[in-house]
Amino acid sequence: MVMAPELMDLAREIQTSPSTFLTEALGAQPYQKQIDIADAVRTSRRVSVVGCNGSGKDWLAARIALWWVTAHYPGKVVITGPTYRQVDDVCFNELRAAYRHAPAALGGRLFESPRWELDESTFITGFSTDRPWNLQGFHSPHLLVIVTEAHAMEEESVNALYRLNPQTILMVGNPFATVGPFYASHHENRGLWDTFQISAFDTPNMQAGRVIRPGMVAPADVADRAAEWGEDSPMYRASILGEFAE
Repeated sequence: MVMAPELMDLAREIQTSPSTFLTEALGAQPYQKQIDIADAVRTSRRVSVVGCNGSGKDWLAARIALWWVTAHYPGKVVITGPTYRQVDDVCFNELRAAYRHAPAALGGRLFESPRWELDESTFITGFSTDRPWNLQGFHSPHLLVIVTEAHAMEEESVNALYRLNPQTILMVGNPFATVGPFYASHHENRGLWDTFQISAFDTPNMQAGRVIRPGMVAPADVADRAAEWGEDSPMYRASILGEFAE
C-alpha cells in the first residue's frame, strides 16, 4: 500500500517534532514547558528536569519514550529509577495509558511487565537500580536513557548509565536533594546539561486558575501549601516552585 502524501508528510514531521507526535499520534495536550523539554530531548545529549509535585514529569517522560522508538529505528529506551514501584507503577503505567488510548496505531507489542517491543533491536524496557547488573549490556545507535526520581539516584548508578554511551539521557526529579548527580546537573555540572525547572505556576491548572487537567497540581493545592508552610519556607519552594532549597 502506498502511503498518502499527507501521511508521509506527517511521518516526516513526527521524526523531527516530538510535540507533533504527542498531539497527533497520542492525542495528548502538552503545555509549553513540556513541549520545550521534548524538543530538547531531540537535540541535546543531556536533559535534566527539576519540577514541583504534580507537574507531569513522568507523564511526559513516558510519552517521549514512545516518540523515541517511533522516530528512531533501530532505537532503544531504558527507563530506570531507584525503585521498581516508581518505574513500573508510575512511569510505565503512563506509557501503557498513552499506548492504549492513542488514536494512532503505534505498532509493536506492549507487555504487562515494563516492556514494549517492536523487535530485538527496537524496544522500551524498565527496571530499578537496586540491582546494579541491570545497568549493563544495552547498546544501540539510538539509545535514550530516562531516569525517573533522579534526585534519589546514587552516583554509582548514574555513572553506570553513562557507560552505556546513550545518544541522549533524560533525568526528571524533584528538588528534594542537595547532593548527588541530579543536583549537580543543575549546579556545578550545569554546563553539561540542558536544564529545565517547572513551577506549579507553569502548569495548566494554575495558568487557567481552575482545574482543567485533573491529577495535576491545582490552585487549591498551592493555596493549602502556602497557608501550611509559608511561601518562604524550603518545603513550599521545593514542592510548589520546583526550586532546590536547603
